[in-house]
Amino acid sequence: MPRPDPSFSDPIETVSVVDRLADRIRSRILANEFVPGEALRQEALAEAYKVSRMPVREALRQLEVEGLVVFHANKGVTVSPVSAAEMEELFDLRIQLEPGLFAHAIQAACTADIARIEEIRDREKAALANNDAASWGALNREFHAALHAPADKPRTQALVRALNQNIERYVRLQLSLGPEARRTADAEHDALLDAVKARDPVAGANRMVAHIITARTALVKAFEG
Repeated sequence: MPRPDPSFSDPIETVSVVDRLADRIRSRILANEFVPGEALRQEALAEAYKVSRMPVREALRQLEVEGLVVFHANKGVTVSPVSAAEMEELFDLRIQLEPGLFAHAIQAACTADIARIEEIRDREKAALANNDAASWGALNREFHAALHAPADKPRTQALVRALNQNIERYVRLQLSLGPEARRTADAEHDALLDAVKARDPVAGANRMVAHIITARTALVKAFEG
């Protein structure tokens, strides 16, 4: 087998047009600018973003994998619906995966890891002070990713990242239920950070379970109401 030529260079752009399109459309779905059930016309999206239909279709396929859109045979693409059943399943999966992952992360966290979590907390608090629910929702996922980052569990972390991407619409819905919901989540995030700083994996795992259950319970009530 021929050995690779060390002089060979063929760099690949890390962020493609498809990735950028997926980011833009995802953001609009999460912000509820594209609502559940709404048709997403590929021609209109291509015109709006000044691209051809092919990258739009590929971006929508990426979002289909994330559970945000649905392709219908001969009927186009729509924003996927939200449902109590899906929400409960996703939160139940979080309860199974995140507490243990967080406990491992606490045991492995270094000073730089804690500083990173604190930096995100500062931005979360600023978003809360400005009543910026959209930014708070995005930072929520970033915060949880930072909590799990020190754990040397790449497969579990990949599963949790994908899960939290699927669940973000529900998290943002929970945070939109009113200022009390955001204040509760904010206090719980402080408690999670405190567990990391105290190097207490048991407390961290228990607080993560309580945090997930609080959000799940609030959403069950919202769907029932």
